Amino acid sequence: MKALSAVSDIVAELEQAERKFPGFPTDPVHAAAIIVEEAGELQQAALQFTYEGGGFDCLYKEAVQTGAMALRFLLNIGAMKMRPSELVERCKTAHNRTSTKRRLTRGRGL
Repeated sequence: MKALSAVSDIVAELEQAERKFPGFPTDPVHAAAIIVEEAGELQQAALQFTYEGGGFDCLYKEAVQTGAMALRFLLNIGAMKMRPSELVERCKTAHNRTSTKRRLTRGRGL
């Protein structure tokens, strides 16, 4: 297998995925989850190929899909945004309130 052939297959898969699913997550957690899902399918194909007589074509197809989603992640990385979770924000607020109370009570000698 030539590298150019594999890359060409990945780009073709990427273009097909972009037509089928035009939107892509703008937060890295969900975008990475897409790659993880594809990698899980690749792992399953690898297990089937190795131990159950699964086909090389399926193994190759899953590898191409994983590569396409990794490439899509890289191409969209500039649009990704940090979105702190609501739980993290509540914890920060609670911590700040507790710290303020401690400072106030220390100042009064309590």
